[in-house]
Amino acid sequence: MSTLTLPPQATPAGLAVDIAAFAMHQGELQVLLVERGTLPHARTWALPGGFVQLNEELHEAALRELRTETTVELEPRLLEQFYTFGAVDRDPRGRIVSVAHMAVLPHGTVSVTGGGNTLGAGWFPAHQPPPLAFDHAEILAHAIERLQVRLEYANLALEFLPETFTLPELQGVHEAILNRKLDKRNFRKRLLAQGVLATSGERRSGVGRPAQLYRRAGRLRLVGNL
Repeated sequence: MSTLTLPPQATPAGLAVDIAAFAMHQGELQVLLVERGTLPHARTWALPGGFVQLNEELHEAALRELRTETTVELEPRLLEQFYTFGAVDRDPRGRIVSVAHMAVLPHGTVSVTGGGNTLGAGWFPAHQPPPLAFDHAEILAHAIERLQVRLEYANLALEFLPETFTLPELQGVHEAILNRKLDKRNFRKRLLAQGVLATSGERRSGVGRPAQLYRRAGRLRLVGNL
């Protein structure tokens, strides 16, 4: 049996994954960051990530790095590849190509600590992050754009909420991702007309009239601008 080899013009390159992991905290879209403990960019905030092992699938590498560097043990509600970053000078250590992943962590994922070679981990406002290492500001911007696009055709907003929720909470997720206010009446009218939500039969008590709770009834599809 002949042995296949790379052609001589093939350039060695490192393969990595970076993960933009999001959650809603106190009505704000937040992203999970780690403080790097090693060079380059030591003591700088960055997206969780690292190199892919030889016999490892990309999504496996993304989950491993997320769990190792942030001690998050819960399974993401969503984990998907969304872009590949391969600029020649994106990493001072050499030619490294990163397959970026977007993740939505379950509702209530708040407590995180740094693991592996990181000095710490924490949640930060996704639209106003601190200075980030490498090209991670660009990766984060692309990830937010991906979130915004998916609001238009998928049930992405529901992945940020518990099993039952109020319409103001659902609208709050949309506004947090889009980073702008939406018209309340227009939002509710168009959403309820699509039949993708069902009442849970329960109400949440609080200040004023108890709020009706809803649950997922199908795929959410928002078309056009709100």
